[in-house]
Amino acid sequence: MEELYRLDARHRPRLWAAMMHARAAENTNISFEGMLSHTGLAQMERVGHEESDVLKRSTLQPKRDFRILPLTPQNVSAIVKAITSKIAFDNKGIIHVQIEGNGKMAFAAYDNFDRECVVAYPAVSSASLDELTMTGVLRNYIRVVQPTS
Repeated sequence: MEELYRLDARHRPRLWAAMMHARAAENTNISFEGMLSHTGLAQMERVGHEESDVLKRSTLQPKRDFRILPLTPQNVSAIVKAITSKIAFDNKGIIHVQIEGNGKMAFAAYDNFDRECVVAYPAVSSASLDELTMTGVLRNYIRVVQPTS
C-alpha cells in the first residue's frame, strides 16, 4: 500500500513555489509539460527534453513541450523567474508539474492543478501541508491509501 495526499489547491502558483522550495535538493528534478515556448526554461542550464524513469509525459496527444530541470536550492529562483508572469497554469501554459527526489515521486499536479489530480507523496510531510492550508495555499488535503502495483 502507498500512502499519499490529495491536495485541493486554492493558489496554484504559490503551491508550486512552496513545493519547489521545500523539495529543492541535490538529486531532485522537476518537470513541466505544456505550452512552454514563452518561458525561459529551454535556455536554462542542464535542461532535458526526454522523460526519465520517474518523470514522464502525461499527455501523449497532442504532444506538448516537456522539460526536466535539476531542482537545487541554487536554481529555484531561476526557475521561478523563467516562468513567473510569462505563462499561466492552464491549458495555454503549464498543464502538468512533477517533482521527484532520489528516484521517487514527491509531488505531482496534473490537468492544470485539477483538485482530483494534485498529489503529494510521503516525501512531503503532513505538517507542511497543514501550514499550506493555514496560509490559504491549500483549501484542504486528504490522506489516501492506494494499492501499489
